Amino acid sequence: MRGAGMSWEDEFDLIRSYIRRRMKELEKELENAFSSMHVIHPSMSIRPSSFDEPLHEAYETEDECVVVVDVPLLDETNVTVVAQDGLIKIEGRTRRAIKAEEIGYSVIRKEISRYYKEIAISRQCDVSNMSYSIRNGRLVIRMPKLK
Repeated sequence: MRGAGMSWEDEFDLIRSYIRRRMKELEKELENAFSSMHVIHPSMSIRPSSFDEPLHEAYETEDECVVVVDVPLLDETNVTVVAQDGLIKIEGRTRRAIKAEEIGYSVIRKEISRYYKEIAISRQCDVSNMSYSIRNGRLVIRMPKLK
């Protein structure tokens, strides 16, 4: 119900100002929620089209931290896995260039010859005892938990 003397335009202005105010509040909530997450520096995200950022899954068991990364046509001789500052950095070169459609991409048309990935890990993971292996196109990284 419109207030006395209020036009539709006045009511819409009130609604618009409420929405703007609420959007600013939500933006601040999102910034606070994501402020603790690691953000890759913008210059690092600009890579040649031959790079691919592979899918990964990270999980913890009672005794260890595990990261599994999909890296078709990569083997242990041409991959580097480094842990520092709460991140695992993975970089590797494939045995041959892979057409994106060969590994399930139906929209992307490019060739992949290198992988690069940065993954945030828990501070409970003992990176000094990290081990990894590649089998069937999956890089599995294992780290015992700190006691």
